[in-house]
Amino acid sequence: MNFWIIAIVILAVPAAAISWPFLAGSAKERIIGMLVLITIPLAGVLLYQYIGTPEAINIPTVTPRQAAQTQQPHSSQQPEMEDMVAQLQQRMAENPDDPEGWLVLGRSLKTMQRYPEAVTALTNANRLMPGTPMIMIELAEASLFASGQAQISPESKQLIESALAIDPQQQKGLWLLGMAAAQEGDEARAIAVWQQLLALLDPASGAAQTVNQQIEMAQTRLGQAAPVEAVPEPAVAEAAAPEVAVPEVTAVPEVTAAEFYIPVAITIADDLAGAIPTNAALFVFIHPAGAVGMPLAVKRIAPKGFPMSLRFSDADLLRPGMSLQDFEKVDISARISMAGIANAAPGDYQANLVTVDTKAVTAIALHLDQRVP
Repeated sequence: MNFWIIAIVILAVPAAAISWPFLAGSAKERIIGMLVLITIPLAGVLLYQYIGTPEAINIPTVTPRQAAQTQQPHSSQQPEMEDMVAQLQQRMAENPDDPEGWLVLGRSLKTMQRYPEAVTALTNANRLMPGTPMIMIELAEASLFASGQAQISPESKQLIESALAIDPQQQKGLWLLGMAAAQEGDEARAIAVWQQLLALLDPASGAAQTVNQQIEMAQTRLGQAAPVEAVPEPAVAEAAAPEVAVPEVTAVPEVTAAEFYIPVAITIADDLAGAIPTNAALFVFIHPAGAVGMPLAVKRIAPKGFPMSLRFSDADLLRPGMSLQDFEKVDISARISMAGIANAAPGDYQANLVTVDTKAVTAIALHLDQRVP
């Protein structure tokens, strides 16, 4: 009973404030004021009867000790979750053309670690809403968990790459793609993908710290790649135009004097050009002159379309904030990895290393005509 008295008083205070100007007016206005004064508390009480929880008024007070005694462990929520999922599964059986329902079901099953069922649900969602990046990445992740393997499968990787081609800012997709590249030994690509992810994260967040750690580990592994031993070749004097990343180009454009780029022209011996597998990759490395270990910059390119031209700028450096001009001289080398990984392996193709004077930049010619022993 005390609850209702308090509720009416609380509602009556604003009602009185609203009706006061009417109560001080004419006879007609006073009638309006009285109606307002009565209607607001009455309407509030009636409304609570319909949308509130009036039975809770008579619930006895529970002391903290009693609450601790009756509190159930977190695992007690599992049956409720299972009931909810079972209801959703029944709903999807009755309405199998609801992509949003399949998505919710798939994510719920993934949370419950029922991965094979999650894959089935997310496959249905992907079938009904093809080309939806978030669904594609959720399906790839569920497939990874369902496999019971740490290795991301080629099918899942292709799904992730397709999703990122549609939406390059899918953070989970970038994380998984970086992991896939690292698992394949393609540390340069893993670093590039994770740096793209890092740009989307709050620098102070735990996620950003984790990504930074993975980048540092990949840079360490990349620095352990076998160096290419070669003899410097003469360079061809020519300037180049600025560009952030050029995978394959057939000509070196002109530049202004204020721009700094190192243009690289790459050719391949005729007897090697026809024996490149489809999964091979061309890597072009820049190291400080005479140094081995982690490179300053790396480009990974499909080994086709020779002769090709590309350019290195400060934007290609693995460590942001540095400049190629911080080094008096740098070494540039190229290698075609038959397995598509950054580390050298017997049978790979390589070119002679060329040393570049950064104070007098020239176009570099790399000729792939050697095999890694």
